[in-house]
Amino acid sequence: MRVFRTYARVYAADLDPVLAAMQAVTGESVATRFSMPNGLELASVGRILVVAGDEETLEPYTATTATLIVDDLDECLRRLEQTGAQIVRGVQAVPTGRNLTARLPGGAQIEYVEWDGAQWERAGGRPA
Repeated sequence: MRVFRTYARVYAADLDPVLAAMQAVTGESVATRFSMPNGLELASVGRILVVAGDEETLEPYTATTATLIVDDLDECLRRLEQTGAQIVRGVQAVPTGRNLTARLPGGAQIEYVEWDGAQWERAGGRPA
């Protein structure tokens, strides 16, 4: 299993002002932007993933500190289970492919995502 990218997570009440500031500071543009059915809005600038929504909607997600893009989510799940990780949210479909969230032994909580072909196209292509 390979990890292709790692994103730090930033939580915000309003996505647009955060994105404008991040773009101004980094000189990078928004690479991905989408909304979730639960009302969350997500966007990435560089290797930062901004997750925006009201306090109540954000609450279940704020313990997650990073997002890792992996090549095989099923293998990732097997490895997590072998380490004794607690699966917080199991494998589910998301606008960019499939994801899961796990709390590792020691307490770190991370989201793992397997991008679909369309997301890899938006991101400039899947690495070889």
